[in-house]
Parts: sequence; structure tokens; C-alpha cells
Amino acid sequence: MTEAIAISAGGLVIYWSSIVICLAVASWFCLSMALYVSAGGRRSAMWVLLPIACALSLVFSRFIHWYCHTEIYGPLSAAFTNFSLGSYCLPGVLLGVSLAVLLVRLLRFSDSAAAMFDALAPGAALGFALIRLSALFNNSCRGKIVVTTPALQRLPIAAAYTSSSGTADYRFATFFVQFLLLLLLTAILLGFFYKGGRRPMKTGSREGHTALLFLLLYSAMEIVLDSTRYDSSFLRSNGFVSLVQIISALCMLGVMVVYSVRSIRVNSLRFYHWLCWIFFLGSAGGVGYMEYLVQRHGDWYLKCYGAMTGFVLLMSLMVWFVYLSVRIRRKDLEDYYEEE
Repeated sequence: MTEAIAISAGGLVIYWSSIVICLAVASWFCLSMALYVSAGGRRSAMWVLLPIACALSLVFSRFIHWYCHTEIYGPLSAAFTNFSLGSYCLPGVLLGVSLAVLLVRLLRFSDSAAAMFDALAPGAALGFALIRLSALFNNSCRGKIVVTTPALQRLPIAAAYTSSSGTADYRFATFFVQFLLLLLLTAILLGFFYKGGRRPMKTGSREGHTALLFLLLYSAMEIVLDSTRYDSSFLRSNGFVSLVQIISALCMLGVMVVYSVRSIRVNSLRFYHWLCWIFFLGSAGGVGYMEYLVQRHGDWYLKCYGAMTGFVLLMSLMVWFVYLSVRIRRKDLEDYYEEE
């Protein structure tokens, strides 16, 4: 991987991508701190969270990347002693931060893990956006779709890529496209945090919904975009669906299960539940079939990824419908507050 050097002084070398990643962490922390404090949280909880989350995220993200790309590192010790090798796997960051939040709650610095997750969600979208932007300063924006149309050989569609043999071509700018989508997701989550995230629910709990929305939409995004990369991370026993796609699909299913359980608890089992589940699972099957087709037919990228995007959007929409069934309707809010 070719890195753009920002500072070189003697034996000290600092790359631009490293600087952008540090800015990403700082932006994530600052935005989440502001949201958490505005919602009544304690600053001390976020300051305790920061070093724990960074340490756990580093361990898990490097370990997962080592597991999927052992050929880059060799022994596991190389993943934690030579950081010029390899990269990081973002699901490991989510796992590390999640465990850190639970630990902070266990230590009683936070009154609610769900409230902290809600504050972290928009910051995570912004931080991940900047992490993806760091790919502009190295050769890691490895889309597998070669763009041959001269008019499209520029951002945001394509980025120049130089192979190890020295040949250059233009490939789909997967990371830059994700950077733009994550900025949009940040705006969506901020709006939801202040308007919809704290809205009264039939289940009584107002917390955790912004975090679940982030998990749903970010996972939907990853399912499609990770498929466009030629350096995706795979389980050693599976070379068909990437590890990120598997985790993303499970996360979307998990959000559906959470809201389905809550909806059935307050509304009982209804016909629309079955309808949403059928469309959700059918769309998931459609995503898998499109992944099969795009791997078998190299010139079907536009058709397959267009259909795959439609399917993940339908999956997200079904989850949203189930979520709405547990949210108190706007016209009933007055009665709710009177009862309060």
C-alpha cells in the first residue's frame, strides 16, 4: 500500500491517512460528547469511555483483520507490533466500543448504556466517514469495478489505482462513495436524535433507538459497498460472502428481532408482522442471489448492485414499519402526556 507522507523527520514518519484517522476519532468523540451532555449525561463517563474504547477497538479490529488476511502479517504478534502492515476491520471497532460502553455502565459512570449508545451513533457515522476519507491518501480504495468511461474517471465515481506491477487504472471509489453516504447518515441520525429518538414509545423506553437506526442503515450500506471491494475480508472457511456482509446481515436481523419482540409485546401478533417478516427475509434472499450473480457475471455490476441496493432498502423499510408500530402516533401524544 502506498501511503502519502505528511511528516518525515529522521526516523519519524507520519502519514496523512494516520492524521485523518486521528481527526476521525476526535470528531467522533467531540460530537458524541456534545450529544451525550445535551441529553443529561455526565462528561466523566465519556472521558472514561475514550481510552477503553480506543484500546479495545484497536485489539479487535487488528485481530479480525489478521484472522482474515494472515498472509499479510504472518504470526499474530506481527499485527500488534508492526502497524505498517495490514489495516483495521471496522466491525472490530464497533465491537470494541460496544464492550467499552457496557464496561463504563458496569462501573456506574453512566446511568444508561442505551443513552450512551444513542449519543455515540451520530459520532460513529461521522468518524467512519473520515476514516473512509483517509483512503484518498493511500492506495486502499480498492473497488473491483474498473471504470473505463473517461467522463466517469474522477471522484466521486472513480479513483486512480496503481497495482503492485506499476500499472494504473481507474476503479470504483468505494471508500469515497461511502464517505459521502456516511455524511448523509450523520445528518439523518442527528435529526432523528433530536426529533424522533426521544419520542415516547408504547414500550416505555425512549433510549436506544438512534443506535439501532445507525446499526440498521450502516449495515445496509456495508452489505452493498463491501461487495464492490476486491480486498474484502472473508472467513477462512468461506470465500463467497465476506465477513462484513455476514455481520451486517446479522445486525439488520437483530434490529428486526428487537422491534418485532417489542411490537408483539404491546400490539400482540398481527398480520402486518408476518408481512414485514416475509418481505424482509425475501429481500435478504434477493441480496444473496445478487451477490451470487455479480460474482458469476463480471459485466453485470450495474444491474446486480442496483437490485441489491433495492433489496437492502426494502429490508430497512420493513424494520422501519415494525418500529413505527411501537412508537406512539403524533395524534396520540397529547393523550399520552395527559396520562403522564
